[in-house]
Amino acid sequence: MVITSRNNPLVRRILSLREKKFRRAAGEYVVEGLKSVREAAESGAHIRLLVRAEHHPLQNIEADSEVVVASGVFEKLSEEVSPQGILAVVEMPACTPEPPRSLSLLLDGVSDPGNMGTVLRTANAAGYEDIYLRGCTDPFASKCVRASMGGLFRVRLHIGGDAELASALAGIPLICADMGGKNAFCFSPPERFCLVIGNEANGVTEQMRAACAHTVRVPMRPGCESLNAGVSAGILMYLLRADHFRSV
Repeated sequence: MVITSRNNPLVRRILSLREKKFRRAAGEYVVEGLKSVREAAESGAHIRLLVRAEHHPLQNIEADSEVVVASGVFEKLSEEVSPQGILAVVEMPACTPEPPRSLSLLLDGVSDPGNMGTVLRTANAAGYEDIYLRGCTDPFASKCVRASMGGLFRVRLHIGGDAELASALAGIPLICADMGGKNAFCFSPPERFCLVIGNEANGVTEQMRAACAHTVRVPMRPGCESLNAGVSAGILMYLLRADHFRSV
């Protein structure tokens, strides 16, 4: 059976997931595009629903259920400029703050979904598997999911209040990214650490600065504005792991 009405209750439910409050209430979010859906499945994410446009071929992707919709209905569901004809409704992970298993990153007030997605993508590539979010944009927003290019599915997210995050990171040295810090190229990081990246406009909050054991900066030519948060995070994530990557 093909769903042909844009007012179908299931269609309306999927559309509601564009809003953070409905994503949180349902505990699910949308992943769109064949590559992204496949990466979600391969990473072990729980796909509750697979949605295909009627022209899209059948895919061997494990899901609790699958529906086929008319092309016009899929266009309504899609947030892509050129819809590929497939999307998935994915169960949201718990994101309860826990101690890191590896190198980690704390994002302090990052507000742009594109920046968030870029950081998650780079963190996955650089081996920062635990990402702590303090007052940030929703990582499950569609723009962030797209920008992460699969990184969202391969890192562990930890979202909570100050007390929960502090407890999870107890004993882990925090390294603050700030223009007033030590040249990161001259800095030797401890074996375990958590890199702190601040808000795009205001940087790391005073509260988080006070909790940091070290402060580093990316050096720039005189007169340059501060770097984009995603770019700064990427440079520092790799730089602080330089010894590891020399042998890769």
